[in-house]
Amino acid sequence: MDATHQQQGGATVKRGLKRRLILSMLLVGALPLTIGLLMAFLQGTKEIREVSGTNFEALATETARKVDLILNEELATNSQITTDVNIIHALETRRDQLAEYSDEALQALMAQETQAWTEKDPAFVQSLTENELVTILRRYDGGTYVDPGHPIPIVTRSATRGLFLTDVAGRLVATLTTTIPYAHNRTPWWKGAMNKGVGQPFIENVAFNEQLDVYTFTLSLPIMDSIRYQVVGVLHRIFDAKEFFAPSIETIRFGKTGHVMLIDGNGKVLSCPVLPTGTSLSDPNIIPLVTPMQNGWTAAPSDGHGGTRSSIIGFAPLPTTSRITQASTGMGWHMFVWQSSEELFAPIDHLFTWVSVFGLLSIALLATLGAIAAGRIVTPIRHLQEAAKLIGRGQWQEPIKIQTNDELEELADEMNRMNRQLASTFAGLESEVASKAQEVQYLQESTSQILDSVPDPVIMLDHHQHIQYMNRASKEALHVNNNGHAVEGEPLFHVLKTDTSTIKRLGEEFQSICAGSGNENMPVDSASPTFQRELRDPLQQQSDWSSTSDGREFHVDNQAYRYEWFTVRARPGQDPRIGLVFRDVTEESLLQDRLLKEEKLASLGVLSAGIGHELNNPLVGVIGLGEAIQQEDNPTQIKEYAGNIIQHGRRMASIIKDFTGLATAELKERLTRVNINEQLDHALHTVKQTHETSSFIIRTNYQSLPSLNVNPQEFSQALTNILTNSVQAMTRGDTLDITTTLTDNVMHITIEDSGTGIPRTQLSKIFDPFFTTKPQGTGAGLGLTIARRIIQKYGGQIQITSQEGEGTTCLITFPSDENNSSEVKEDAS
Repeated sequence: MDATHQQQGGATVKRGLKRRLILSMLLVGALPLTIGLLMAFLQGTKEIREVSGTNFEALATETARKVDLILNEELATNSQITTDVNIIHALETRRDQLAEYSDEALQALMAQETQAWTEKDPAFVQSLTENELVTILRRYDGGTYVDPGHPIPIVTRSATRGLFLTDVAGRLVATLTTTIPYAHNRTPWWKGAMNKGVGQPFIENVAFNEQLDVYTFTLSLPIMDSIRYQVVGVLHRIFDAKEFFAPSIETIRFGKTGHVMLIDGNGKVLSCPVLPTGTSLSDPNIIPLVTPMQNGWTAAPSDGHGGTRSSIIGFAPLPTTSRITQASTGMGWHMFVWQSSEELFAPIDHLFTWVSVFGLLSIALLATLGAIAAGRIVTPIRHLQEAAKLIGRGQWQEPIKIQTNDELEELADEMNRMNRQLASTFAGLESEVASKAQEVQYLQESTSQILDSVPDPVIMLDHHQHIQYMNRASKEALHVNNNGHAVEGEPLFHVLKTDTSTIKRLGEEFQSICAGSGNENMPVDSASPTFQRELRDPLQQQSDWSSTSDGREFHVDNQAYRYEWFTVRARPGQDPRIGLVFRDVTEESLLQDRLLKEEKLASLGVLSAGIGHELNNPLVGVIGLGEAIQQEDNPTQIKEYAGNIIQHGRRMASIIKDFTGLATAELKERLTRVNINEQLDHALHTVKQTHETSSFIIRTNYQSLPSLNVNPQEFSQALTNILTNSVQAMTRGDTLDITTTLTDNVMHITIEDSGTGIPRTQLSKIFDPFFTTKPQGTGAGLGLTIARRIIQKYGGQIQITSQEGEGTTCLITFPSDENNSSEVKEDAS
């Protein structure tokens, strides 16, 4: 907190008003000042950048114009050589001579001459370095043929590293040096200058020449024939890039680090007083910023010389030269003006320093003035604060004396008046408070007596499962004795002693109720099932507790109790309390057990009658056929009767086998992991083979399910029985939907038909042995019974819902756990 805390008489005193007043004055005064200084700094920085950028742009433009002029003069000087009559005549003669050669003969001749040049054949080398054309080249290079008013600059002559002529086939005709190849018909500059016989100037980019061991650039000019129609040769000049450009570029310096440099469109340095020729700019991101085909300046993210601080860079292309290089190599040449970021932004840094110092001094002055003003305001307020505390404790007797002639003095007078009124008002409150306290105590005692008179046990809990109240019935039921020990504050399950599973269930339900009542501080286990039951009034009359049985039961000392949860509204700011009311239902449970046994005996009677009826029909047939055999002499007829007897016997054996299978589980069968979807398809195929299904609409929708560990034949029989019941209940045009899904690690098999359905009165008997709604003799009444036994045997559950005339839905569920084999359960029905 921004307020200072001090301990006075056991109470915490906050001392923060003076600091807030000082901070407020600083904000009122310093904030506009800071904003003004910041805006001045930003505006000054912007103007410095714009001035520097404009100057750099002007310097780049002027230097680019100067270098471009030098290159244009060099281009014009060399163009005079290409128009020399003697050179043109000699090259035309060589062109005419080569016209007589076939391509193969020309290649052979060039190979022979190349070998002679490479092996330094004296006679051949002399023919190319001391002929008439060489003499002409030397005169041009030395300035003899040039206008005396425009002699060839010394720099041009000294920067020249090679000057030679080639003919129309690219062969060397005349050269001033011998450190060059003989054949040039495959070089880019020769092809570019020839331009398919039309001819154009070609300027090659800077590259490292291994023969000369320097970075060079070249100028190639086509030599046209006498009628200016066709190229007959190429003039090629090689320049040392560093020596050629240095006099025009490296002499331009400003400040300590400012200079200009020449680069190509890829950022390669042609000439720079800092970076070596042939290197590239250190930051490739600034290359597109400084190589457009127009003049300008930019605020680059770096300086291109290794520095990472932003910098101002001016740039300008060489107009005429760039047009030639664009046509030759696809990129222009650009002038680049640079100065180190530290030197360039030094004025901005100085401006920032002065602005910061001035701002800090201004803030210090405002803080001092604020402290003086705040002291004159806070001291009277602290006197009022101390007086208010004493008034609150009823200890103030002396009047408050503050003489400031302002609102504070008026406030002190009002507090004195309030003190006198409070003294008279509080005099009558003590008796009223005592009366209210007696009423509250009476209400608490009355509530306790009412709850003690309730015959059902009631326990009140807080949100930590600690007991806050137990009525007399709950203490008697749980055998709680208060002699020398208060039960309030004890955990619930220290008093309610039941089995572990019940404790866990009650705890989960309690947590769900806490979460539903809005207590965010109560930890709720996300894995526990949500307890979603309607909480009722515990005093509401409920005649039959057994009718609400849905698992809400626990046992204590061989006594069975049904229970209900309820909540009690608490005071504002407090958590609601949770109550548990329960009733002894031991006698009701015993009565239900007796009724269940009587129902089982009744079912056993139905079972016995059904077995007798099902066995009686084929047995009567067997007796009748046996009597017929005794009186029949025809062997063929006797054989037919015997076959019928066998069929009746097999039917009786099937009935007996189904009945015995209902009572005894075949635990020794070998289990196998099966695909539920495939088992459904197999069972559906079996039903289609034994029943007419062509008039039905059968739809399947399977999802991928984990495998199930079962006996395949037995599991398929269960599915076949269920599908058979659905098909037998359907009529023409009805629909059968078979669906499988996987939700929350539980596999669901849903078989739904739109047949006749099952009456509500018969729905509870569908799993009873030998119960059937089909005509006598058409069904044994064991299909669903056996199906449920098999499904439960492998850990599954089956549920059938139906309404008469609206179809039937069968839902089968299995837990999904591939890591554990299904445990075979023996049906003890």
